[in-house]
Amino acid sequence: MNELNYRIVVETNALAAKYKEKFKGDPEGELRAWLMIAARREALVYQVYGEAQRKARLPDLETGAEEAAWDALTEIWQEEAVHTEFTRARLTSGLMSLSGSLLTPEVIQAIGEMEGRMLCALTPARPGLGQALARLITWAGAVLAPGAVPEFARELGVMNAREFFELAATLELTAKQAYRRMHELVRSLLARREAPSVQLQGLQRELFRAYQEEDFHEKAFSWMMKWMDSAGRFKSALSKRECLQQICDLMPQSPEPLRGTEPREGVLYVVTDGGLGALARRYGIELVVMPEA
Repeated sequence: MNELNYRIVVETNALAAKYKEKFKGDPEGELRAWLMIAARREALVYQVYGEAQRKARLPDLETGAEEAAWDALTEIWQEEAVHTEFTRARLTSGLMSLSGSLLTPEVIQAIGEMEGRMLCALTPARPGLGQALARLITWAGAVLAPGAVPEFARELGVMNAREFFELAATLELTAKQAYRRMHELVRSLLARREAPSVQLQGLQRELFRAYQEEDFHEKAFSWMMKWMDSAGRFKSALSKRECLQQICDLMPQSPEPLRGTEPREGVLYVVTDGGLGALARRYGIELVVMPEA
């Protein structure tokens, strides 16, 4: 992990420690705060993985590995759209509702979208006017409101494809950490209640599934870096199907196939396909997503 990605993780860990202290004895308050962070982060990565960025980072698609990376990134982007809607819906109504707050879910996600565009401008595939303007805005923000601009944001620069995927893996890692903490908080809230809460039980399942998907996305981005050299050039010897099989092998495996059936040779039994199920099947990779127990 390079210095930039290390510092992103450090800042996320510092935020976790801050929230743990701030919301001591108030798991519901901490859960709501983390959901707000998740809503911003999901809106951010939706921008970072969007079509414009895919075209900038992967402009040629000259090799099978590059085609596989494009398709995997596209499917992950679509899955992040599901996470974006999930966090927005939970903050709009139900136990975690922000009703009456000045920061509505729409405002929170608009902030995340803006942060995503700024991150893209600060980390282009090649230097340009957009990066220079983004640096000026970041510098001005650091002067006017030092605490609002992360230190690492001032050090962002041009990224090749390999560095971009390393950044994406780090973003997925921090998202995974947030979902894991939220799952812990829901579990503690359920333990405090005499009667089960259907809403909390549903949220617990959703958070655990999101955690598994972000964990898979992190592994997928990290693995795709192996398809490139240090300069971000894709290796020509790999076929698209071979690359996609490698990604599918990273999906969280189910401990057993459907009850009462024999596992079939060559079939992957997974807890979630992380959004890549349809893509895998188009290339003859057999997946069975196991139903929840």
